[in-house]
Amino acid sequence: MATSERMATRRQKRRIEILAAARKFAEADGWASVTSRRLADAIDYTQPVIYADFGSMEAVIDAVAVEGFSEFAQIIAAARATAPSGEQALEATCRAYLGYAGAHPALYDAMFVRGTKLVFAEGGTLPELLAAFAELRAAVEPFSDDPDTLAEVVWASLHGLALLQRSRRIPGDGEARLASLLQLIAT
Repeated sequence: MATSERMATRRQKRRIEILAAARKFAEADGWASVTSRRLADAIDYTQPVIYADFGSMEAVIDAVAVEGFSEFAQIIAAARATAPSGEQALEATCRAYLGYAGAHPALYDAMFVRGTKLVFAEGGTLPELLAAFAELRAAVEPFSDDPDTLAEVVWASLHGLALLQRSRRIPGDGEARLASLLQLIAT
């Protein structure tokens, strides 16, 4: 293997370690706990190495978010694929969305809450972000002549439910609200 290939392989491995550590720290202690010093200590490199690989801590968080979108799309696709009908696919997709948001609150925040340099709904949107939206769109397509708009409305509704449930600003587990949302869409 050539030197440049070895260096690229090492850099990629290091990037994976940085992102894994950032995600671990964020899920345990919030994004404020994710610092270059803490990441450097965790992966046994220096802070300048982290900045050389990512440029900024915001870029680290954005990279974690991109990983999250990739996982999110796969989880939604798997949930949707196992459902035998359009209504069941929609429900499975919505449940997968809320389940992911609940299971990974810091990652969900990186994806949907924190400020970001990631571009959404424009020409430069990354494929991982497009894939997640495409899965949501596919779930609502049987219920609308304008599935893009309906997918955005469902996304906004699920996002609101996820955040309101997490912050305990609405009572209960959200089942009644999810049932209402599904009924509105499927009728």
